[in-house]
Amino acid sequence: MTGSLELWRGGKRSICPRTIGLSPEQNAFVTARIRALAMHVGAPVQPGPQCDYNVTITFTNSPQETMDEVFKWATVYFRNRYSGGMRDLIRFRSDHAIQGWYLMGGGLNNDLELAHLDVWPIWPQITQNYLARGFTGTNLGGSPVRGIGAVILVVDTTKVVDYSVGAIADYLAMMTLSVVQSPENCDPLPSILDLMSSSCGAREKPAAMTAGDLAFLKALYYKNAGWSRSLTRSQIESNMLRQFKVR
Repeated sequence: MTGSLELWRGGKRSICPRTIGLSPEQNAFVTARIRALAMHVGAPVQPGPQCDYNVTITFTNSPQETMDEVFKWATVYFRNRYSGGMRDLIRFRSDHAIQGWYLMGGGLNNDLELAHLDVWPIWPQITQNYLARGFTGTNLGGSPVRGIGAVILVVDTTKVVDYSVGAIADYLAMMTLSVVQSPENCDPLPSILDLMSSSCGAREKPAAMTAGDLAFLKALYYKNAGWSRSLTRSQIESNMLRQFKVR
């Protein structure tokens, strides 16, 4: 991405997660873990478990069926915006254990269905084709009050059997709290996103969010960004360095 990094901005753009597809106890654990990590890093969270959910995490052994439902919804809800070649933006891809999208919209206190929304996928190959440009990633700068309005994540249970539910919960939390469009990267700092990456070689896979992950998220949510532009990359880097120096 270029410009400022997008985030949850508060008001009706506050996090309310829901997990389905696992046992009731595991669903509750994943949801509670995401809420706890969000509050820990200073992200806005809707109070109480009975809030209006805007983060849907679905565990399923039939992701194609689930994705077909999302595809049908989006092509109807957005009418002509996701027709023709633009349908590739939200099509199911079977090559990754976790698929997902961010619904980006402006405004803090208007209902999501009344906002002007864009759908951004996790995997940059689709975004690149959609934008018809020579680079991957997405410019999500835009309006100062633009931010994450909703997150849809679909987990293929046949591909995550070797991971603990705790590690998966932290991975999903990282994807929920920040716009992650290329989890295959292997950045210098270890990250929970290394968990399913094939790019990190022999580096040890983390079992939970790392110190670098938490420092990044705390920097991202360092100030109330409700009505102002979010921190730039250089500001986030400076904030992270200050956090590490304190330790």
